[in-house]
Parts: sequence; C-alpha cells; structure tokens
Amino acid sequence: MGDSATVSDSGHTPVMGDADRDAARALSLRGVRLPVKVPGYDGEQFLGHGAYGEVWTAVNRNSGRRVAIKFFTRRGGLDWGALAREVEKLRYLFSDRYVVQLFEIGWEADPPYYVMEYMENGSLEDLLRDYRPSAHDAVALFREVAVALVHAHDKGILHCDLKPANVLLDHDKKPRLADFGQSRLTNEMSPALGTLFYMAPEQADLTAAPDARWDVYALGAVMYRMLTGRPPHRDEPGASGVATSGPIDAQLAAYRKLILDAPRPNAHRVVPGVDAGLAAIIDRCLEPAPNKRFPNPQAVVAALDAWHLQRARKPLLWITGLTFAALFLLMAIIGQYLFRTTVGTAETGVESRSLEANRFAAQAQARQFAAHIQLRYVQLEAMARHVHLRELLQRGERIKDDPTAGPKLDQLLAERKERGDKQFPAPDKASVWFADDAAGYQRGTAPPFPDHRHQYRGYRDYFSGLGERPATTPPPVAGIIEGPHRSVAFRRALQNSEYVWSVAFSVPVPGDGADHKPIGVVGLTIDLTEAETVNADRFAVLIDTRPDATNGRRGLVLRHPYWATMKGAADPPLYYADEVVKWADAGDDAAPLPNTQAYTDPVSRASGAAPGITDYSGPWLAAVHRVRVGPERADTGWVVLVQERRDEALRPVRELQWRLGYVGLMAVVLVTGLVGLMWGGMVLVMDPSPRSPVTRVLRRWAGLPTGTAGTFGAAGAGGSSLPAGITARATGTPTPGNERGA
Repeated sequence: MGDSATVSDSGHTPVMGDADRDAARALSLRGVRLPVKVPGYDGEQFLGHGAYGEVWTAVNRNSGRRVAIKFFTRRGGLDWGALAREVEKLRYLFSDRYVVQLFEIGWEADPPYYVMEYMENGSLEDLLRDYRPSAHDAVALFREVAVALVHAHDKGILHCDLKPANVLLDHDKKPRLADFGQSRLTNEMSPALGTLFYMAPEQADLTAAPDARWDVYALGAVMYRMLTGRPPHRDEPGASGVATSGPIDAQLAAYRKLILDAPRPNAHRVVPGVDAGLAAIIDRCLEPAPNKRFPNPQAVVAALDAWHLQRARKPLLWITGLTFAALFLLMAIIGQYLFRTTVGTAETGVESRSLEANRFAAQAQARQFAAHIQLRYVQLEAMARHVHLRELLQRGERIKDDPTAGPKLDQLLAERKERGDKQFPAPDKASVWFADDAAGYQRGTAPPFPDHRHQYRGYRDYFSGLGERPATTPPPVAGIIEGPHRSVAFRRALQNSEYVWSVAFSVPVPGDGADHKPIGVVGLTIDLTEAETVNADRFAVLIDTRPDATNGRRGLVLRHPYWATMKGAADPPLYYADEVVKWADAGDDAAPLPNTQAYTDPVSRASGAAPGITDYSGPWLAAVHRVRVGPERADTGWVVLVQERRDEALRPVRELQWRLGYVGLMAVVLVTGLVGLMWGGMVLVMDPSPRSPVTRVLRRWAGLPTGTAGTFGAAGAGGSSLPAGITARATGTPTPGNERGA
C-alpha cells in the first residue's frame, strides 16, 4: 500500500499486479501458510504481495465470512506513520458501505496485520482490462464512486489517489473505495501525490495543500477511462515520457505542463449514450483550472442527478407536451366543428328565413302589380264600351272632316283618365290614354297631343300585338289585337330630357256587327319609374321574359336601381337576366331559381357592367314570382324578382361568428396559458435546483425537498438535502468537532 505514494501511471493496485498474481498462484500451489496465525480466522488463499507485505484471504470461524488480511511482513521499507494514518482513517470510516471495511487490527502481532472486507470481484481496473461498460453502466459506477467520495469527504477525509485500481467491487459489483494511503484530512496541509493521468495538475506539486477538487479531477478521469478505455491525456504527444523525465520534481512539472497545455480531451463525446449534458459534467471535472472545476464530489453528484432527471423528464415532458397538444388539437377540432356547425346552422336558418321573406315579397308585389294591370284592363274595357268613343272611332278617316271630333275624343279620354287615376297612387298613374281606329291611326289622346292626331300607329305592338315594327310600315295594318294586351317596354322621353321605361296596355273596341269586329283600340301607358331613394341591399326587380323591342332578346331588366341613375341617358346599356328566363321556360312557378342562394345580378362587373355604373356584384338571395292577370291567371311575361344581398342578410350571423371567434380566441389563450402554467409548474417542480421562492414553494407543495441555489457554489448542479456542514468539510473548511473526530 505504501508504493501508492510514488508517482506511477500504471493504473494498477500494487497488491494485484500481474507478477503478484503469478506469485500468489505459485504460493497457493505450494500450500503456503499464513505468516502468523490470526485468532478466529483460518487462512485460505494467498492473493499477492507488495511493498508492505502480503495479502491473504481467510474465513472467520464463527461467522464463515471471507475476509482479506494484510500482513506487514516488510517492515523495513514502510512508512509506519502513513500506515497508521490509513488504518486510523479506515476505522473512522467504519460501517460506511462505500468504503472497504476494517474489521480487526493486530499491531502487536509479528508481523502486524489488519483484517478487511474481501472484495471477490476485484478492482475496477481488473474489470476495465477486459470490459468496456456502456455509458449507462459507466454513469451508474461513476455516481456510486462519487457518492463514496461524498461519504469520505463528509467524514473530513480526502482520498487524493482515486483511480480504477483503488476502487474495489463487492459481490453486487458495487464500487468501494480502498487504499487510503495517500488520503488526507481536510485540515491537513501536507502534500499527497496520486497517480499520473488521474491526478489533478495542481496536485502534482510537492508543496500543494490537499483540496477536495483533487478528488473531483480524479473522479472525472476515472469516468473518462470507463468510457474511452484510456485515462485523459494519456495519448497526448509527450505523455509517455512524463514518467521518465528525471527526478520526481521534473516528472511532476512535465505532467503539469502536459495537462495545462494539452487540448481538452474529447474522446468521450463520441461514445454512444454520452450526450452534451453528461459530456459537460465530465469536462467540468477535468478542468485544468481548479476554480472552474466542481468544488466537491457532492456537486458532481448533484449535477449527475440533475442530468439524469433531465434525461428522465425529457420523455415525460415530451409525452406530456404531445398529450397537451393532442388534447388541444382535439379541442380545437371539436370547437371548430361546433363553431362551423353553429355558424352553418345559423346561416342556413337566416338564409331560409330571408328567402322565405323574399318569396313572400315577390309574391305580394307580383299580385299587387297584377291587380293593378287587371284594374287597368277593366278601366279600358269600360272605356271600349263607351258609346261616344265607339261612335267617333267608327267614323274612321271621316273624323278628319269634323274639327270638333278630335277634341271631343280627347276630352272623353281625359275624363276617363282622371277618374281612373284616382284609384292609383301617383307613381302608378297613367301617363297617356289614347284611342286608335281600325286603320291604325291615332284619333285622340289624354293629355291631348294635337301634333300626333291622325298619325299612323298601326306598327305599334299595343295595336297589332305582333311586337314593335318599323315606323315606316304603311297601311293596311298587319292586324289588330283581339283581347287585352300588354306591349313590350319602350323608352319614353320626358319633358325634362330624362327617359323612362314605359309600357302600354290596350284592349280592342268591339264593333256593332254580329262578329263584333274591332273598330279600333283604346289603351293607356304607364311609366315604370324607379324611386329616387332605394335600398341598395334589398329591392324588387321587374324582368320581361318576352323579346324586347331593341334586340329581340328576352330577360330585359326593367325596374332596377340601375335605371334611377340612367334617367339622363338616351341609349344606356341594357342588361338581361338569363337565369330568370331559364326559370320561366321551365314553367314551374313553385320552383326556386337555380342559384337562389347565390344569384348573380346582371348589373355587375362579372356580367359586363360598364365602368362608372354602380356594381351590384356579389351573391344575392333571390326569389321570383310571375305576374299573372285575371281569373284565368294569364301570363303577362313579367317576373318580379326580389333580391337581397347575402352578406347583408347574414350580418347577424357574421356578428355571432365574430363573437364566437372572439370567445374561442380567448378560450384558446386561456387554455394555452393554463397548459403553459401546468407544464411550467411541472418543470419547476421537477427542477432539483430551485432558484426562486416560487419554485421552492411549488416543490414544498409537491412534497419535494428544497435546497438553495448556492449550495454548491460554482457547481450550479442543484440543491441538496444534506446538511450544510458536509459542504464545508468537503471543501477543506473543518466544522466544529470535525478536528476532534479526525
């Protein structure tokens, strides 16, 4: 044991060298006996010899326990003071399961001896010769050795020569510290030399005072050896010549220079299972500068525990995080589904009610319009039966010969117009009443137009019912209507240079003959005026499904807010509702439009609306109804369409959607915050190094131990539940009573 005080890089315990093993086997074969009989023990097997003497195994007669006995047979070359200190330290570490136990001491025997635990699995050095432990196993051994050092430091003892050969393995292969020949008390100032490449650079000085950080460096070197198979810096250029550099002072100086000048060892970083955290712990243990190293083995243990906890909690945190994310995603999917379902149901309900209201409005307006037309026909038929009207129209061309006949007819029409207009509001009053004879010549008007009297009108649709013909069509007429008729719409100029859509209603005037052959027609025109102020988001449109007088195209849009802005245009663009024409041709009055919920207004950019014209683009909710007249419900060719902007109808839904979205966003923020607090709280509770009062409160609430962030100074490895005196003794500052115990 004494030769461990010399500088050596062999890494082997002196009693267990290869030569010693060969000698032990040889002596065993020769049946050698114990150097001296030890009371209560039967010698069993010679294990080896060293500078101090021999080591034997023996069996206790009472308990049957196998022990190791060291016999100091070579007393001449021994430092008995060092041996006495080792034995005294082993006695002080009695009952510590991390140290090879001392059972008995025979100082009075010749030779002296002491009885220790027998470690049947040899040393860590023996293990590492033939076996490279995995990173997981190496960390387990590393921590056990570190804890053993903590226990020794707690007793005020620094090992000062930690290496694999001085770590023995018990029957469970748990490491035990051995060979305390170079150990020092924390209050001792005498130097102690360790083993090359396991010794801290500042320890390689014959004037250095013992420091707990020496054992930290050696601990890192042992771990490095377990991971890589070689101690740190052993393969550096010039390392092989350190032990042959001359006197011991020169060897120590060369060793210090090698460690301080060499790059940081990094072979452990490529070992499978060594992550950045574990590598950082090893690097910190192997820091050449003592002030950058862990201050004591307890800090190393704390750092290992923190690293292990971090590795252990990382999957937990990931699983928890993914669970929270999955739960959040599930809630988001369910919330989105409920949100869409709620909004969709609300949209469907609002659209249905809006469409129903539009259908009712279209039906009501169509029926009102049809009633007005029917009343006009009744008024015209009553006028057609008027005796004086028939008398005047029967004159035909001869009416020109009586200058009073025309004014009489005008007066007669004016009286009827006045009585008829009293039954209608101002916008629906007739603009002109007129009477034409059978030849197609206009004989009277109300209000009177003397310049138009006796002009040919047989080309008009209201007269022939065959559509508008060119004004140059000469007599005789192509035909005359046989019943109530609605003409095609035409643009009429007003006195204020404005234009308005008008339409004529006419009935034939029956003759006195048996066949009642018409002797002319009587009719009136009404203007399809637009109100100056209209609701641009919901309005009614009148559409003519018969061919128009201009292009012969069907679906002309008549009453529409567009025309209120076109009064001064003599030749404005015309727009046609093709969808309504298709609906009318289908013949089913009860059927809705194909695009009821997305009707496209013809007066839109998509339909070719001219620049400068109000654009009515966008989806509309539309409903249609035919204008049918009389008991026979004769089709007038007109269709009333009530359209409402879909976005405007759905404004309450959009407000609901915004509110739900706002509430949903607040719920997301709240849930995210709660999940973040839960996750952060879990991280804080799992943090072994509470650095804030909040963390310590959380750990106390969780029933976990709480330490202080500065327990290990620069280590920063976490808190500890051990008494503060341990740290003080481990760093070389004796606590009261420790000196006496030592």
